[in-house]
Amino acid sequence: MISRLTEASSLWGALVIALLGFGFLPGFILNLIVRVYDRDDPRRQELLAELYVVPRRERPFWVVEQFEVATREAIFPVVSWWFSRLVWHRATLESGVERNRTNPTTFWIPDPEEKTALEPGDFVKLMWVVRGLPGERMWVEILERHGERCVGRLSNDPMFVYLEHGAKIAFHLDHVIDWHGPHDESGRADDDSPCAEDEAA
Repeated sequence: MISRLTEASSLWGALVIALLGFGFLPGFILNLIVRVYDRDDPRRQELLAELYVVPRRERPFWVVEQFEVATREAIFPVVSWWFSRLVWHRATLESGVERNRTNPTTFWIPDPEEKTALEPGDFVKLMWVVRGLPGERMWVEILERHGERCVGRLSNDPMFVYLEHGAKIAFHLDHVIDWHGPHDESGRADDDSPCAEDEAA
């Protein structure tokens, strides 16, 4: 009697494992895998549809293969980008006030009155130092101002700094090295080419 119960339990256990391994889990896991691709990437729908063409006994192994491809094509580039941004080529904003204090005759910055008058809609130039790479100076549109601290939107396409056009930037007025109003024709806010950092004398 006990042996029959044990055998029945084993059969039910094997059935549950088969249903999970070859029925439910492949589709569930694939739904998680395809999320690493962009929302508008056609591979999302293609992979989900292709799953049900693959013979059922081959689906677990096929899903594992798709995980390997997604890791190589989608996950690894993102991880590499963030590692470079945060560790390998970490970028930090440099204080214009400190640079001016070091080179008062060759490094100009706006005077305190000009900085006090800055408001949302104005464009300011900020300076980044990048570990192991040339620095950059880029324009940022002010979106919010709270005292001497601001939040802005990057108006350039970075060459060395690991940021994207339109990225949100938090900065202090001490970081500002130049500025212009939104309708200043002499401004360079529409110049998308990043400026490599000038050599200070």
